[in-house]
Amino acid sequence: MRVTFVELSRGEALAQLGPHWPARPGALVALIGEHVAVTHGAVVVHLEDGQPGRTWWAVDGLIVPQDAGPPPELPGCPVATVPDPDPATPPLT
Repeated sequence: MRVTFVELSRGEALAQLGPHWPARPGALVALIGEHVAVTHGAVVVHLEDGQPGRTWWAVDGLIVPQDAGPPPELPGCPVATVPDPDPATPPLT
């Protein structure tokens, strides 16, 4: 496996994610921010040499589920579940 990181501005990465940002509660996200110098940009994973890779977009050090599929399993990068928001006030009935 070969992984390539391409740094972009936060706005450029958000524009690529579109409706997939922010991640929905219960979604799995890959936490790359602590292990990679790229916080916002593209993460390209090549499973086999000489073959095209698959690209995920990263924002704020997170890879969220997107059109490319669920976040890839990257060495040294943990996966976490987005928690349900804790409502500040009860919903109206």
